[in-house]
Amino acid sequence: MASGQLGEMIFKSILKDRLHGNALILLVLFAASALRLTYVMWLKNTPVGEKMLIDSAYYHREALRLVSEGWVGDQVFFMNPFYSYFLAVIYTYLGPSWQWIWIIQSAMGTMICYFTYVLGGRLWNKRVGLIAAAFLALYGALIFYDGALLTASPILFLNTWALMLLFGRKSLHWTSLIGAGILLGLSATARPFSIIFALAMVPIFFRANRAKFVKNVIFLWGGIFLAVMPVIMRNYAIGGEWGLTTSSAGMNFYVGNHPGATGIYAQVDFLSTAEPDREREEFMREADRRCQCELTPGEASRYWFGQGLTFIIEYPQEYGRLLLRKAYFFLNQVESQNNLSFYFARDFSPILRWAFVGWWLVCPLGIAGWFASSRALKWSPLAIYFLCYWLGCMMFFVSSEYRLPVVPVLALYGAHMVLFVWQAVRKGRLVSLSRPFIALVLIAIPVIYKDTLAQKLTLRRVDYYNFAALYERDGNMEQASNLYHKSLEIDPYFQPARAGLERIKKGVKPTVKVLNQARIALQRAEYDEASSKFKEAIRRGHNEPETYNNWGLSLYKMGQMQAAEQAFENALKIRPGYDKAAFNMALVKRAQGTSDAAYTYINQALLYNPTYRQALYKRGEWAAEKGNYIQAVSDWQKLSELVGGDERLRAKIDSLNEVMP
Repeated sequence: MASGQLGEMIFKSILKDRLHGNALILLVLFAASALRLTYVMWLKNTPVGEKMLIDSAYYHREALRLVSEGWVGDQVFFMNPFYSYFLAVIYTYLGPSWQWIWIIQSAMGTMICYFTYVLGGRLWNKRVGLIAAAFLALYGALIFYDGALLTASPILFLNTWALMLLFGRKSLHWTSLIGAGILLGLSATARPFSIIFALAMVPIFFRANRAKFVKNVIFLWGGIFLAVMPVIMRNYAIGGEWGLTTSSAGMNFYVGNHPGATGIYAQVDFLSTAEPDREREEFMREADRRCQCELTPGEASRYWFGQGLTFIIEYPQEYGRLLLRKAYFFLNQVESQNNLSFYFARDFSPILRWAFVGWWLVCPLGIAGWFASSRALKWSPLAIYFLCYWLGCMMFFVSSEYRLPVVPVLALYGAHMVLFVWQAVRKGRLVSLSRPFIALVLIAIPVIYKDTLAQKLTLRRVDYYNFAALYERDGNMEQASNLYHKSLEIDPYFQPARAGLERIKKGVKPTVKVLNQARIALQRAEYDEASSKFKEAIRRGHNEPETYNNWGLSLYKMGQMQAAEQAFENALKIRPGYDKAAFNMALVKRAQGTSDAAYTYINQALLYNPTYRQALYKRGEWAAEKGNYIQAVSDWQKLSELVGGDERLRAKIDSLNEVMP
């Protein structure tokens, strides 16, 4: 028997649904369940399973508060409420054990594979569904999120279930529409992207069946309102304002759309932390400061929406470049983070290392499969669902968690591509592969390519540092030291990790609370309080250059120039190339009337960091005051290139060019 005939026989035997389909899908589901349960059990004695960061810690605290203090609460939701209530229900009946969450979400991950199998069987055939389910069973990031206290796994579960109810049948029963609406509504209370898809379903219903258009829309949106209205009414009763689910939408929109936005999550300059509670306070405080009045949560959200829209309207070229960056990060294989890094968890789990299927495979394969699909499937609601979630990421910012809901869709189109290639090779119709192959190659380039910024996302140094700080705070110095060392192995120049090791060597008790209080006071312009807290932190051994710099900044704001100068000097002694301390020293020297010294220090700051925007602007301003227009134009021109063509800066440059000889 020829090898080709043998291969064909094996392939047919594997994919033959009539005899083996049920057994094979059961095998896939068993594998999916086993991998997930093994992974979450492995978490038990690792930092990922012992400590919680950022959003996970917030959801856990909120769930405990709901269980102990009541289910209504007394504030408008800042974070989407679904996951906190999801945890609270489980905590009520099973106790506040993370292991139960992991087990339940692992079951959800397995059901996602099953829903995808059913969906594939209805829209294509059972072989497509089987291959797609196998992709998801082995998808590393999906296994990771099934074991994380984050919204990703429940959202994907709700959405895939809704898709299974909506698509693939010749006629839609009203119960399926209401059920899908409830699921999409619950998903919206976890992340409102599903509302975009629900809106897109209105013209889809109109095109599909005009006679039943009104009924279909009423049933679907009736289900959505059943799920969402309790949240809307609760927020109105507490805050007195109408809103969808939270007061953070405007803040997130601004994070993704402002002059310093990168396309992924990055803290704006006035935030001191990504912790949700503090983030809310600092966004509200900054909005109050800018508006010079006290805003309600809804008013603050609308203000930040307005700031993001202002950036889009006033700087269209820069916004266009930002959209291109978002599109690139959406396609790129790097699992960008805004909470816990997938790559950090993979360091502690052989399961994640063995689960070889990832975005690098399903994205190019899925898009190629879309090109290979029939016209009906190419423009099916499934493709519209993908576009809606892509649009959601483009509106805000890209993260691994935000794009995860499109993975089942890509897996289905990718499975179709596998079978399409098999059929083309088998029947000798290689010409039919030309368009999908070209699409595959073109999409694979941005998917696989890693630029400098993308590579930075994979650096786990911050995760190691954050977990080390948690262990240090709780008194586990051995584990803290190990993790600080790991952070420095990734980046030997990462000063916060180095400072943490120094504290442990000296036996200094952690002063995280004092430092947090100091940073908050500085953000609130309570400079006397900030100075006192930073001084206390230094006395306790927190002699990092950042602490000295912040102490000096609070002293500078109080007008204590001599003391501020000493603080900045100490920061520069510890870290000679510290650009912020050099810049702040320049401001102090300028305030003291020593212009030459001010120029020396601001030149040092730009030597350490040639793209330091504040320093470029300030040096240009000082040069213009002295009549050195060439230097001023040079600095502002460079700054203009960095910020993407600021019109106000352009006007300043033009005015100087007019007076230059």
